[in-house]
Amino acid sequence: MKHSLDTTARVGDATVRIDRSNVEPTVVVTGCMTVDSSPHLRSVLFGLLDNNLGRLLVIDLSGVSHIDISGFATLLEALSSAHEHSIRLRLAGVNGQPRKLAEFAQLDEIFRALESEMEFS
Repeated sequence: MKHSLDTTARVGDATVRIDRSNVEPTVVVTGCMTVDSSPHLRSVLFGLLDNNLGRLLVIDLSGVSHIDISGFATLLEALSSAHEHSIRLRLAGVNGQPRKLAEFAQLDEIFRALESEMEFS
């Protein structure tokens, strides 16, 4: 199944937008990443990863106010897929509640172990 690569969509309390103004594509997520919005985010991320658009995919979480376990599961699935495609994943702008949860779960260490990165702000 092919995915549209130039989209902005609001699902539940989250908005997912693909920004192509930089060299590497950036998926900009705002709002709450929950069980309601995670399937759409997963679809967007896997669509980009399956199309092998480069060596790096950035996910900007600076506008995410809340994330639940399904949101982190989606990010970990994307990390695994990126690693399989030899693409680095960069989570940027992790702050607030998402940062606290990421630090508690030591997600930055998982990302580093798979040659990707998590940037706290």
